[in-house]
Amino acid sequence: MSTPYDVIIIGAGPSGLGAARALLEKGIKNVLLLEREHEAGGVPRHCRHPTFGLQTFHRPMSGHRWAEKIHRMIAGKYEIRTSTTVVSIKPGGEVIVTSDRGLETLRASRVIIATGVRETPRHPRLVSGLRPQGILTAGALQQFIYLRKLKPGHRPVIVGSELVSFSAIWTLRNAGIKALALLDENRRPLAFRPSVLFAYLLGVKLHLGAHITNINGSERVEGIAFTDAKGQPHSLACDSIIFTGRFTGEYTLIRSSHLAHQPESGRPIFDQFGRCSDPCFYAVGNMTHPADMGDLCYQEGQLVGHSVARSLQVETPQSFSVPVLLDDTFHIAAPNIITCSSGNTGRVTLNVRVNTAHTGDIVVSDGQRELYRKKHRCLPERRILLKNIEVSGLSPSSRLTVKAS
Repeated sequence: MSTPYDVIIIGAGPSGLGAARALLEKGIKNVLLLEREHEAGGVPRHCRHPTFGLQTFHRPMSGHRWAEKIHRMIAGKYEIRTSTTVVSIKPGGEVIVTSDRGLETLRASRVIIATGVRETPRHPRLVSGLRPQGILTAGALQQFIYLRKLKPGHRPVIVGSELVSFSAIWTLRNAGIKALALLDENRRPLAFRPSVLFAYLLGVKLHLGAHITNINGSERVEGIAFTDAKGQPHSLACDSIIFTGRFTGEYTLIRSSHLAHQPESGRPIFDQFGRCSDPCFYAVGNMTHPADMGDLCYQEGQLVGHSVARSLQVETPQSFSVPVLLDDTFHIAAPNIITCSSGNTGRVTLNVRVNTAHTGDIVVSDGQRELYRKKHRCLPERRILLKNIEVSGLSPSSRLTVKAS
């Protein structure tokens, strides 16, 4: 078994690089980053829209430039092993990896899991049809165009209305391709409204409240059949379909590990410091709350990196955990447990997502006291922050409940 590391970071995307930067600032020397791709930087590495950098460097930057910048901050200071896949994680900070070096067992005092997210492809969306060429996700589209310099089609249709859906329009435009249309089952876009104006200005027709009933074509996509918001059938000739959004965390390692997780998704149980059920392991970034912008994940990585550094330098006091319970309006909260110590004081922020649109008060209570109440306008897939929730006075029997009023 190799010499133990202080920290191993699984994933060298924005969250992993942010954690590494924080560890560097705190003087942690022996840190290893593992990245399955051939370069560090994560998804922003193949993004060209200028929506990165405002929160981290106070100026707009394209994704690949931003990824290069945050990578350079730690390059040469910590070892980054690319083209390396983590096979499994074991109790006590053990990490099994495979690469061109073969199968190896590594060990660290702390392990930060920052494996990111993936988009939901066509089949889990229950779209009928055969499996012709020309069906891909937005991530695959960006890699086709920016990394491989290929055009996946000339008459594409985009499915989805999240921010990444509209960035796909930008990606296609940069390759000299005009999207024919953008379809989504939601009757209003999940991205911010100015994105709709952007689509109209580029001549992309929006079909909101639409549902694809069939993909036509045997070897290559030839068109789609769909119903509009009124249930009327339509057809549209196209040669490619780009499914975007509906992000889900990359939980493969978690599901097969010893870490406590939600059985229906594989999402880990973790506290406000990112700490999992095994205190050697921490979780951070979009795998804990799909899906936030790169700058936000980088900043969150820094916070968890500081927490990990503190855990290595200061003995952790005795503590207890309070679960975070959600009503039917919500489907995730990050964190999903709150760690408290005797006589604890402090505040936490919950990052939540809703199942359906909601406008009204969101209330957080411990069963006896109302700890938070504020009006929010919520849409599915949108980041909703419940800030500065007072958690002093919680006891081992407490339950933190989040309800839509």
